[in-house]
Amino acid sequence: MKDYGHEFADIIYYTPNEFEKLGGLWPLRTGHNIAKANYSVGPRVIECFSFHFVLNGSVTLSSMGETVTLPKGSMFCLFPDVKHSYWITQYDSASPLKLHWLAFTGSQAEMLVRRIGVSEQKPYLRNRLTAELANQLQACMERMKNWRKDGDLQLQMMLYQLFEMLSRPIPEASEEKDWLKACLQYMQTHYAEGISVTDLAEWSGMHRSHLSSRFKQSFGMSPREYLIKLRMERAVEMLQSRTLSITDISLSLGYTDLYTFSRAFCTYTGMSPSNYRSNLLSSNKMPN
Repeated sequence: MKDYGHEFADIIYYTPNEFEKLGGLWPLRTGHNIAKANYSVGPRVIECFSFHFVLNGSVTLSSMGETVTLPKGSMFCLFPDVKHSYWITQYDSASPLKLHWLAFTGSQAEMLVRRIGVSEQKPYLRNRLTAELANQLQACMERMKNWRKDGDLQLQMMLYQLFEMLSRPIPEASEEKDWLKACLQYMQTHYAEGISVTDLAEWSGMHRSHLSSRFKQSFGMSPREYLIKLRMERAVEMLQSRTLSITDISLSLGYTDLYTFSRAFCTYTGMSPSNYRSNLLSSNKMPN
């Protein structure tokens, strides 16, 4: 691999022949890399489509006003003339970010890209890099590197096979269960630290609307509702303590002021924190 300053990389540039250009799809360049701590690309635009696969680590992509973190096994697509940038999410010398990319064009390129469920608004897919797909990418790279006059048909066939692999449905139930469980545990651990659904989405690398939708389908409430539930249940416990003021409780649960906490508590329980505590006192349910 060659040292490019912010990465070590092998880059292969391919020049399609006239026969290949009569087809619907042909490659332009490919390569793979190992990112350094300062790895960052863009903002920029390119003239073609380019698939990037995350072999290891995680990468943060910014495009069309959206920023998303993509872990190992994900892929993202750069669209022609769409400004983008991407960078290493967190450097780990023991497990660095590794990418494999393939740039291509052709009259069928856009149709094929959209066929696998990728668009300018959502230019990425998670959990797409199977062992079979990784081998196909490597085979394409070797074919582009060791060009032969009689190898153009085989290369075109390999490219279409690549899209066929990306089009296959991949069971997501177990993986989705894992990341939803991780989100649940994250909220249970940090709910008192003032975290928001936006913080949760950034931490999990999920788009906020997708996260909220899948979370509600699985647990019967939105992430926001679950955060409120955790805080209010803890507030009820803390209100039983004579040594904690209501202001102490609000700040301990991550609220910035007493009014915001009191309004949330009243919405959740139907009474203010002070009235709730008074009811506890009058019924002798407050510990001494």
